[in-house]
Amino acid sequence: MSADMITNRHAFQVQRVMIATGPIMLVMWLTGFIFFAGFIPVPDPRDSAEQVVRHFSEHSNAIRVGLWLTLFGSGLLVPYAAAISSQLRRIEGMRSPLSQCQFGCAVALSIEFIVPVMVWMTAAYRPQETDPGLIRTLHDMAWLMFVVVVCSVIPQLLCIGYAIFIDDREEPVFPRWAAYLNLWVALLLVPAGLVAFFKSGPFAWNGVFGFYVPLSAFCIWLFAMTYLLLKATAKEEADFSAADSPKADSLPAH
Repeated sequence: MSADMITNRHAFQVQRVMIATGPIMLVMWLTGFIFFAGFIPVPDPRDSAEQVVRHFSEHSNAIRVGLWLTLFGSGLLVPYAAAISSQLRRIEGMRSPLSQCQFGCAVALSIEFIVPVMVWMTAAYRPQETDPGLIRTLHDMAWLMFVVVVCSVIPQLLCIGYAIFIDDREEPVFPRWAAYLNLWVALLLVPAGLVAFFKSGPFAWNGVFGFYVPLSAFCIWLFAMTYLLLKATAKEEADFSAADSPKADSLPAH
């Protein structure tokens, strides 16, 4: 086995690990939010300062554990996006603006999730010693920042979708339906950017269109892209192995 083949196989192994960070990220988020922080079901934006402080006071340690999981899960957005960019570069070639834009958006999205998590952690740090109005303001700030971050993820999805559309090879990296999936998910995330205008109803941060539809769409996208990325990586590895293996016509004739 040549050194190049060993290097390529190592690269494919690394790429699979990066692809796996996507589902791991989602599991960490949902575990932190549901089982520790108690943020799903999502609290009502109309909760009084006393209600907010009570939740942070009674579950301070659990909230911080849940947010810790969410914090590190948010960082996994970056290696997952790197795996996506690796496949998009196969479509674009050396000059890959869509791949670079997609990755840059993912880095921004990771930071935009980390910041509100730290705001929640601040609220949970000493809730009984802090003014209830301030705790509620931190709570509002964190939820608004966490939900309204579609300004980064929508361009990311549009870049992926457009790259899939322009892939005109006989065996494209991703199937064409994946482009439509990215565009539809981008559309379904738009209502999350409107939650700052609503305190109740389906477009509030605890509403169907403000939170649950965008979350469901993102989960579907992540698992679909994970499947497609693993399939594309396997195909790329097979192509590399076939190209590096001895050719039948190179064997000496008998």
